[in-house]
Amino acid sequence: MKKAGYYRTPTVWNDKIVFVADDDLWTVVSSGGKAERLTSGIGEAYHPNFSPDGTMIAFNGTYEGHTEVYVMPAEGGEAKRLTYMSEGASIVG
Repeated sequence: MKKAGYYRTPTVWNDKIVFVADDDLWTVVSSGGKAERLTSGIGEAYHPNFSPDGTMIAFNGTYEGHTEVYVMPAEGGEAKRLTYMSEGASIVG
């Protein structure tokens, strides 16, 4: 039985899909199956975008209060903060 959910802002690279649900990033293959959580921070993660080679995911996060840009391996792992603008940082491209 499939569970309905609120899935937002998907990004696709080859057969991988990363999307936002429950304010975290999740990944699943395009053929379906069980989605795996990539983030589980205190704040929100949103607007994911694969790097051109599909190895990294850039996203916006509010882990330290304001919206900043983070990057992490596409397979999961620790996110690295890239901006320190205190609001207004976003992913383009």
